[in-house]
Order: sequence, then C-alpha cells, then structure tokens
Amino acid sequence: MSTELETTVAMVLRRLRAMAGDHPELIAELRQLAQQFLELTEPVSERAETSEQIVEAVSDQPVEPPDEAVDRPAPPSRHEPLPSVPGVEVPLGWADRVGVAHADLKLIEERCRLKAEGARWAATRQRRINEGADYALEIEPVDRDLIARAKDLEDCFLWMNHPSGPIPPNLDWWEDVAGCFDTAAMIVAVLEELVGDVKKYRPLFEQALDLAAEAQSALRMVVEAVDGKPDNDQQKLFYWLSQAAADYQVFIQRFMRLDDAANPTTWGDLQERISGLDAQIEAIRKQEKQRLQLFGKGNYHARLIREGRDTLDDWNKVIAAVESLVNEGIPPSNTDIREMLLPIVDGMPDEMEVSTGFDRVLVEIDRYLATQVPPSPEVTREVSEEVQKVGELFAGKTMVVIGGERRPNACEALKSAFGLKELIWISTREHESADQFEPYVARPEVAAVLLAIRWSSHSYGVVRDFCEKHGTLFVRLPGGYNPNQVAHQILQQRGGCTA
Repeated sequence: MSTELETTVAMVLRRLRAMAGDHPELIAELRQLAQQFLELTEPVSERAETSEQIVEAVSDQPVEPPDEAVDRPAPPSRHEPLPSVPGVEVPLGWADRVGVAHADLKLIEERCRLKAEGARWAATRQRRINEGADYALEIEPVDRDLIARAKDLEDCFLWMNHPSGPIPPNLDWWEDVAGCFDTAAMIVAVLEELVGDVKKYRPLFEQALDLAAEAQSALRMVVEAVDGKPDNDQQKLFYWLSQAAADYQVFIQRFMRLDDAANPTTWGDLQERISGLDAQIEAIRKQEKQRLQLFGKGNYHARLIREGRDTLDDWNKVIAAVESLVNEGIPPSNTDIREMLLPIVDGMPDEMEVSTGFDRVLVEIDRYLATQVPPSPEVTREVSEEVQKVGELFAGKTMVVIGGERRPNACEALKSAFGLKELIWISTREHESADQFEPYVARPEVAAVLLAIRWSSHSYGVVRDFCEKHGTLFVRLPGGYNPNQVAHQILQQRGGCTA
C-alpha cells in the first residue's frame, strides 16, 4: 500500500472514530463493514456473512429439489411397493448422493432447534431495539452467542438473523416460524430413534414419516409467508423423506407435493401428535425393558433348576416370570419361553400350582413336542433299576397314555424302555367327554393306564373309576414322560399308592 493511501485511510479512520463516539448505530455499521473486509481475506469455502444482527458460517445458497421428487404421482396403496418408473420414484441411493443420509438427522434436528431460537430472537431483538435497549449490553451478547453456536454446526444458515433477512409486518409471525422449526426438530428426533430398526417398529415408523412430511411442508409454508429464503434443513428433510419412502417401500400419504401444503399455524396440534407418537415409542421401550428383565429372571432360576438346585422357590419364580410375560402380551408359543422351559418342564414338582398363563405355555410346549421326529429306540433306551423292573413286569404288554398331544419321541422312548408290545396314546381336548376312554381301558391286553394329569383337561377320578371297573392298573403321571420318571410312578403306585 502506498504512503499516500495509508495517510488517507488513517485520516478517514480518525474521523469515523470521532463521529461514532455517540452513535451506536454507526458503530454497528462500521463493525459490519469491517467484517466484510475480513471476509475478503478468507478462503471462499470459509466465508460467512455477519452483521450486527446474527450471522452464521456457511453459504446461503439453497439447493433446489428435483421436480420429480416434488411432484411425483402417489402409489395407490400405503403398503404396496413403489413402482420403479423414471420420474415417479426417487432412485435408490439418491439421497446419499445429494448428501442427506440417516447420520444427518441429528444435525438437522440441532440446526432446526437453533433456528427456532434464532426466529424468536429476531422478534425479541427488534422489539428491544424499538424500545431503545442498550445495544452493547442487551443485543450484542446474544448476537455473538448465536453466531458462535451456528458456526459450531455444519452447514447452519440463520437466515432469519441475516442482514438481508425478512422483516415481517407482524413480529408475532416469528413465533410461527419458531414453532415450525421446533416441530421439525421434534419429529426428526423421533425418526432418529426409529430408523435404526425400521423392521421392528414399522407401523410407528410409517406414522413418523407422515408427521415428518407435514412438519417439513408447514415449515416450507411459514418460511414463504415471512418472505424468507428456502430453508436448507426443510429441503434436506424433504430429500431424506423421499429417499426413505423409496428405500423402505412406504407411501407417504400427504404433504410431499407443492399443491398439498400443510397449515403452518397449527404447529401446536402437530406437536401434540408427535408427542403422542413419542409416548407410544417410550411405552414400547419400557415394555421391552421389562420383558428383558423377566426373561433374565426366568432364565436365571431355570438354570439353577437345571444345575440341580431344584427348589420350590426357583420354580415359583420361573412360573411367575412366565406368567408375567404372557400377561405382557408375549404369545404362549414364544420360542424364548419354550427354550427356557423345555429342559426342566418334565421335572416340575407335582405340588406346584400352575397359573392360567403358565398353563397355556405348557399346552403350547406339549403341541411343539408332539411335532418332533422320534429318535431311534437305542437313543432313548433307559437302563436304570426301576426301568428294568417295569420292563420285567410289562414286557410284551400294552399300555395306554391319556393326556395332551401324542409325542412321538416320548412314545418311542417308553415303548423301547419297557419292551412294550404297543403304546396307545390318546390325546385329550378340552370339553371332550371322558366316556371315550373306557373302551381303551376295557381292552384285555391293556395292562396299565397312565394319566398325564398335567396335560389332561379331564378329572383323573373318572379314568380311575374305569380302571377299577375293568381291573386295570391306574397310574397318575404328575411330571413328564421320561422313562425313569414313569417307571418310578408305576412302581410307587402299583404298590398301592394311587393318591
């Protein structure tokens, strides 16, 4: 710089300093001018427009959405796959190519919350200035704070606080702008929770997409209403929704077209609906946590039983956990419950009181076991002393089992272990007449009738009467069908203990 130019600039600066002493407005304008000079020395990618209002750190050039993403025809049904027709569906991977991925949702949420704060400050700031507030004490500190926070967020443009930003005729309009940004942030936060497991939360995810479409449309409309520039985060949310609809084959019912706009003044109602959806998600998460705790408790005590502890207290806790799970809506046929009980259910003590939910689980386990392919007889042959005694007594004879579903595994195991000629298994159904059992009991080749009381819906007294009438051994089976257990009950009750 030449000496003459340096002298001139110094003279101008002295005069401006003298003039600005009693004029806060001039001070602010000089700061703006100084900031613009500083930006000339920065790389283009790092320049940021600032002023005595509020500025942020990035370019304010909006990215216009492709026409086909805005005005595409709607599929006929919510759950039908979107058609793969050019100009109708947003291509898979398109959102990633324009820089809107699932990981961006968190940033969109944070920027929307800051913009809501910026919109409210735009109204408050103007009111304070109109009231003659002290600029240095009441205005500038908030300006600087918002500027710093905007710079900390990637791609955040506080257009409502920019020198070229709109000045609506009614400052109360800024509250609608802030409300719409808050609403967008709320639904994006919900999407963040659901997008990690869409398959698990599919119905809730579809509801969230509908609400997000309405939120971004309302945001677009309120920005237009105050003559603001197209908002980058509204557009990014629109892009993300378009891609999510394509990727997850969901038809977003409304508010994804320019001619189907949401009402920007009803953001309060929309926030209530979003809060309701969030409450559903929270309730499901809480229920899942409770279920995990119940499964953990049940599996812990089931393991103690498998290891030989086998106390009534452990059984009671297993039964209580299973009952609670069924009451919480877990199906009695649930595989996790079945896997918990299968190794121990046949050893459940006779004196255990079984609740309704647990009894339904037992029925499902019985049905499951009835579908299993039986192993070879050699695998199930038992050689305990009691099994050998029963085999000596009943070899070549016929037994009848009454109760539950016919289990091929258990049937073959008992027949092989006792050397039976035949094992007749009569499955029972609720509300069936017990008279159907007598013809089987009356057959002369039947040496014993085993009533599985845990799996039978009939009173054992009727079956016992039939056995006494025809001189056939009656045996109650309080536990499972393991040959050792059955042999023990046969020998015990054959000696006269039939209670």
